[in-house]
Amino acid sequence: MVDRSQLGAQDQEITSSPEQEESPSPEPSFTSPSPPAPKKSRWPLVAGAMAALLVAGVIGGLLYSRRTTDTPRASRVKVGVMMAFSGGSSSMGYGAMKGIQLAKKQLGAENIEIVQEDSRCDAKTAAESIKKLIAMKVVAIIGEGCSSASVAALPAANNAKIPMISPSASSPTLSIPNDYFFRTVPSDNYQGAFMAQTIYDEGIRNIAVFYTNEPYGSGMNAVFREKFEALGGKVVATATAEPDVINLESQITQLKNGKPQALFIAPNSVVTATAVVKLAREGGLTVPFFGADIMYDNTIISNAPAASEGLTITSFPTGSKSFKQALVNEYQKTEQLYAAPQAYDIVHALQIAIQRGARTGEEIKNALPDIKFQGVSGKIAFDQNGEISDKNYKYDLFQVKDKTFTLLPQGQ
Repeated sequence: MVDRSQLGAQDQEITSSPEQEESPSPEPSFTSPSPPAPKKSRWPLVAGAMAALLVAGVIGGLLYSRRTTDTPRASRVKVGVMMAFSGGSSSMGYGAMKGIQLAKKQLGAENIEIVQEDSRCDAKTAAESIKKLIAMKVVAIIGEGCSSASVAALPAANNAKIPMISPSASSPTLSIPNDYFFRTVPSDNYQGAFMAQTIYDEGIRNIAVFYTNEPYGSGMNAVFREKFEALGGKVVATATAEPDVINLESQITQLKNGKPQALFIAPNSVVTATAVVKLAREGGLTVPFFGADIMYDNTIISNAPAASEGLTITSFPTGSKSFKQALVNEYQKTEQLYAAPQAYDIVHALQIAIQRGARTGEEIKNALPDIKFQGVSGKIAFDQNGEISDKNYKYDLFQVKDKTFTLLPQGQ
């Protein structure tokens, strides 16, 4: 197991330590048998000594087994992971699982057993996937990654009293007090406003917006528009489509006719995002492109290398420096993975809840609001809506330069 200190001081938990395990019973002691009486057979005594040694070995083995297996088994819980592992948003599930696997290894979270369901960032699939996880007797679910799928699955989670903790679903429609939905990211009320301010600070005053017609895209569009226009800018054209649609010629024409100074793209599908970038460039839209967090995906670059050059996207924090290095060391991948640090912090929060005695979904739900620590994705402290609402929350900004997402410096 990797030493937790490798993550650096900024990654340490700032909460009380879990209760100490009960000390194991001392090993039994055995004395040598007395010397045999003269002129009597030694075989009964030898057999007795061998039996004593055998008993000692069996008892010792049982004590070792009790210390190494019984205690962890008694405290083990099953946690479901419901993310897109296939389809246009599969980068979410891939990144989240890498963060989950790294957390289990580094935190020593052997008390958490992971089971997976592919919900494809799809509302209908997620509604069925959560039923399967509930049938598996999970006590918590990591996911879904998409807002639309989370909205669809949440009623079942509430009915079963099983918390869903998302590493990336950010629609404001999920900001519901006292339900079973938690997330390690703020709502789009933060991200949409952040991106509006970022673009306005670039001197852009007229912008076009494309978004997908589902809770995430609609929410991002509404928040972005409100903030951008409050700053003094103007949204000169808007176009939308259903998730994963790639036939977007009419939408591109509509956006281009607005004669914007820039285009902001807010989809919940990498497939649709790639199509927008490629078709907009091919359609003659030469202005700067900006994108929301799901566009932090190398698939866009590989499928539209020329069109994506110069694309600037916002992203949830991609993790502390030590976390990024740990990902490189563990997986030999230099690119940062979407939702990996946020998923890592979910495992950390669940581990603390379990260490404090939570064993059921309802107990975990009640424990989470009292858990606070400095995670690899930032400060973890859930508000009354079960989400991160730190006013100092800071998004990352990336720009595609020479076919690579490059982290952009930001003012302190």
